[in-house]
Amino acid sequence: MKAKTIISSLILIFFAILGGGSVETVNYVLIGFLVFIGIMILFGIFGGIYDFKTNKAKKEKERLEREAKQAEYIAQKKQFLAANGTPDKTIVVRELDLNSEIHVYENSKKVFIMGKEYSFKDVLACSVSNQERIVKGNIISVTESNNGSVAGRAIIGGIIAGPAGAIIGGSTADKRTEISQDDDKVVRDYTVNITMNSISDPIINIHTGENVKLTNEVVCLMNVIITNK
Repeated sequence: MKAKTIISSLILIFFAILGGGSVETVNYVLIGFLVFIGIMILFGIFGGIYDFKTNKAKKEKERLEREAKQAEYIAQKKQFLAANGTPDKTIVVRELDLNSEIHVYENSKKVFIMGKEYSFKDVLACSVSNQERIVKGNIISVTESNNGSVAGRAIIGGIIAGPAGAIIGGSTADKRTEISQDDDKVVRDYTVNITMNSISDPIINIHTGENVKLTNEVVCLMNVIITNK
């Protein structure tokens, strides 16, 4: 926006001089103006090329890191399966992280929870905690003229400003401002708490966030293990 303003001002100055200056002055101004435009174009081109190369290099780096992490995970998973066999049940809490998975072996009654091996009898209890919070809906303020054209619009997040749909008179008689508020959103943040038969490490906390399905799956699996120990 500033660049457009500067260019527009320069154009106006140029035409002002063009209308009142001498031919020699106009020629110098025209040459200077064209040189300035050329420099701005070059800056824009080189800036665009630099941004393109920077973004491309960043994406390539992220791709290589992702592929390296995936290859490391696959190698670790092969070693794990070779040592322990194929589990009867697997729950993935976080992708590409062997220490963020749960593996259950029903016949041998052992379970790997977040990278550590336990016996079924080590699992004593399971519960869920929820750090629930309420996110206020956005307040939308729309100013309209009597003919229905929108004169202004503003969105303010998380601020309470009176009842939805309230009408506040504008600074002039031919405008009005309508304020409405989106519905509040309840954000849930779950953590599964597993009580273990261990003095040194009596509890395992598995953060599942807003994922209700994953939370229920982990809790149900732990309850089955407790029942069958």
